[in-house]
Amino acid sequence: MSHFSHLLKYVSRYLAAFILVLASFATSRAETLNFRNYSVKEGLANSTVYSIFQDSKGFMWFATESGVNRFDGQKFELFTMDNGLSDNEVLQIKEDSSGRIWFLTLNGKLSYYFNNHFYNPDNNPVLKKSICPSSFFSFYEDSKHNLWFTTNQNRVLRIDAQDNVKFYTSTGNSLAGCYLSQTDEGRIVAMRKEYALILQGERFSLLPTEHLPLSSKSITQVPTDKSLLFLSGKGLVQYRHSQFRILSSLKGINNNVAWSLLSDSQNQLWVGTMGKGILLYRSLSFAPENHLRDLSITHVFQDTQGNIWIATIGNGVYMLPFYSRYVAHFTTQDGMSSNAVTSIVKVRDQLILGLRSGNLDIVSQGKVIHKTLNNTNQYNPVKRLYYDKNRNSVWYTSDNSLIEMHPQYGNINLLKGKDKAYALKSISISKKGELAVALASGVFVADKSSSLTFNTLNNEKTQVYFPDRAFTVYYDSAGRLWFSNIQGLQYYAQGKVTKLYQSIPALKQRITDLAELPDGRLVCTTYGFGVYVLKNNQLTNTITTANGLASNICKRIFVENNKAWIVTGKGISVINFNRQPNEVDSYSTENGLISNEINDVFANQDTVYIATNNGISAFRPALRIPGKPPVVYLKNVLVDKRPVKADAYLHLSYTQNNITVNYIALDYSHPSHILYGYKLNHDSRWFETQGNTLEFGSLEPGKYLLEIRAKGLDTKWGAPVKIQFTVYPPFWKTWWFILLSGLVFATLLFFLIRYYFRTKQTEEKEKLITKTRIISLEQQALQAMMNPHFIFNVMNSIQYFINTKENTMANQVLTGFARLIRKNLDICNKSYISVEEEVSYLALYLSLEKMRFGEKMNYSIDVDKEIDNQQMYIPSMLLQPYVENAIWHGIMPKDSPGTIKISIRKRNDELNIEIADDGVGIENSKKLKTGDHISRGMRLTEQRVLLLNKFKREQIKIDVSQVPSGGTKVQICIPLKPFTN
Repeated sequence: MSHFSHLLKYVSRYLAAFILVLASFATSRAETLNFRNYSVKEGLANSTVYSIFQDSKGFMWFATESGVNRFDGQKFELFTMDNGLSDNEVLQIKEDSSGRIWFLTLNGKLSYYFNNHFYNPDNNPVLKKSICPSSFFSFYEDSKHNLWFTTNQNRVLRIDAQDNVKFYTSTGNSLAGCYLSQTDEGRIVAMRKEYALILQGERFSLLPTEHLPLSSKSITQVPTDKSLLFLSGKGLVQYRHSQFRILSSLKGINNNVAWSLLSDSQNQLWVGTMGKGILLYRSLSFAPENHLRDLSITHVFQDTQGNIWIATIGNGVYMLPFYSRYVAHFTTQDGMSSNAVTSIVKVRDQLILGLRSGNLDIVSQGKVIHKTLNNTNQYNPVKRLYYDKNRNSVWYTSDNSLIEMHPQYGNINLLKGKDKAYALKSISISKKGELAVALASGVFVADKSSSLTFNTLNNEKTQVYFPDRAFTVYYDSAGRLWFSNIQGLQYYAQGKVTKLYQSIPALKQRITDLAELPDGRLVCTTYGFGVYVLKNNQLTNTITTANGLASNICKRIFVENNKAWIVTGKGISVINFNRQPNEVDSYSTENGLISNEINDVFANQDTVYIATNNGISAFRPALRIPGKPPVVYLKNVLVDKRPVKADAYLHLSYTQNNITVNYIALDYSHPSHILYGYKLNHDSRWFETQGNTLEFGSLEPGKYLLEIRAKGLDTKWGAPVKIQFTVYPPFWKTWWFILLSGLVFATLLFFLIRYYFRTKQTEEKEKLITKTRIISLEQQALQAMMNPHFIFNVMNSIQYFINTKENTMANQVLTGFARLIRKNLDICNKSYISVEEEVSYLALYLSLEKMRFGEKMNYSIDVDKEIDNQQMYIPSMLLQPYVENAIWHGIMPKDSPGTIKISIRKRNDELNIEIADDGVGIENSKKLKTGDHISRGMRLTEQRVLLLNKFKREQIKIDVSQVPSGGTKVQICIPLKPFTN
């Protein structure tokens, strides 16, 4: 049994009583039912619809003469021969136990839809064998899964579970246009209006009975007990346990018009007629209600949600939401004089309706009495009806009228005075009989036993009067007069006015109505700020849309026990003050009301009456059935815009990380109020949306569990549909590749470190060897600088000066030689010396040689002024060998005097040193071969420079060349960067 049927059992005891309450409106007229109409405008293939069906997933199907539609509550999807149907004119749609949806066509060619694909005689051999020269009429699947198809000729097609095809005929009694089914006892029965047949073996034999259907269309089978119901000339007949039984004579059935039959889940009977609309039997003992009059009905169907679907010829499809059947609507079609009801009150068994016309309709004992109170053509609608229990009278208020309607004294008009228009807003009567009236000019208080005389320009001094435009007045149980005006809410008691709005700023808002709860709390409706609750002159609670209120624009209030019914701008809300926090439920057209534009509400004995501009709605809140959560169905899943099957685990590569999911939840009663929730992982939070598509782009590699759920207007969240998939990373992000790469990297790193340290050791070893070699060369260079010839010659010079008594010169040479030896000893301990030290050394050396050779040798040393002599360093013992070579191999072999010029210049980041002499030239000197001790000093210097260049990126360059005019030039280029500082 369906979820809906279980809920119906819960409310069945309330429904019977509710029908009795509503029966007081009319005995010969039915209340108005609010049908929805779907036509070609909404997407229906054709306005003529032959059959309606709901498949096992919940989708609605409609058979038309222009193809079939599948409907999900929001969109009609069209299928024709272009999609694979065997014919565009489909007469009936059914589904077998395997999930195949069959289409019974006019041209006698069957087709079915299975797994998103259409099968027809062109692509299915079984269907090709099943081609019939006449149109198909009905479908039935028996307990053995045999599929039976009746036709408009004397042929019945059977396709068994093994897809064997067989045609049955009958001799004597034609099978054309019969209704075929299996009884509760397992027998195959075929019925027509002329006779009934039963299958015995392989032949159809006559089933004797006096009860025959009016037509083959007026037969239905009850799914729960497999009994057959059909309309006969004697009424409603049931065939069960091989017995025919008349259930009801059924009033109002015309033998020629019955065309479709439905026994719904409430045991109400729906009869579709040709040209007479729908006949609804709420009880088999009552006369039927006639709805959709003058329409031709082809099929009546109830879906799993309880909604009633009606197919018509030329008018599309009508749908009655399941909740509409628990709300009764009454309009001018039901005997009311006007649909615009502005106020409502119930007095014992009478329902009094105040109309916009200024008149009244009184509903009592199945009759509607029209009472005229506005004899003019002026616009003077009824503002409020008020029942005075103490005087057993009803007060009538309009803009310019205040009338007490008393059963004994008749109508008494209390508004008298010079003013033509009062703009009366509200009245209230205290327990003591005091009458308070809210007018546009203020609040007036008087004894209701006497006539009221109002003159807003000159009020009587004895009359209690509060100026300023007033909105509402109310006497509470303590006798305090509460009133609201343009300043705010205040009350009058014991001759004193307390202005609550001064201490509670929220009460400065426009308060439209007031009522008191049984515990003394005051409930105030506001125009735009919801509902205020006051206790002991304090604002204790504010109820707004955030708490479930239909709208913050609240117009009126009606209190019954601890429930407050609030008239809002978007329907009606009820606040249950018995529960904490206060429970708020709302009702609108989505719950079956005839309109959301509500003027007044009255609740009595669990029945609520709603006054609207479109008529009256009446319902019992206890009949409000909590809906079953809608089920989410996946329409398709796209990976990189390509469809995939989502019923299995999806394995996706890293390039397939763009996923689109299209889905739908089926709720035909409230299709626009479906809310969806989704999340990508089990531990993540739910996200909400009203869309039917989810798109996930550039998903990161990982495992995902996509869950999608839905909830309806009055339901909880349903069970989610799940899609599991994994987006695999590229191979270079996989664990094995990372591990392998790590091992390779570690191995490579090991060998690199090993190579590095070995290279470092080799370099250190080479450096050590080089440094040792440099030290050796420096020692040899020192020895070359202090060669025996030089020392011997200096000593001879000193001896010469002593022998010739030139003591001064001897002292100078001796002092210079001593200084030179000392400098040599200083330099030999340094690898680098400053330019100043080098120049000082060269000057001392050249001065000694000058003393020896006299005018034979001249020299000059020129240092660039831009050079910082003290901070700029050059390798030690670098220049002296070249200077010495210039003296001994350039100047000395020359017959004439010679000159040595030494210049030191700075160019960019280099120090350029030039040693030039005008001697015989280096090439000529080599030819003379006068010795090798001098060339040995130059060779040692070149070896030192070569070793130094191994450790420096910037190289020291030495160039020795012979000058064409005679002499030798030595150019030394020393980079400043590695040697400066």
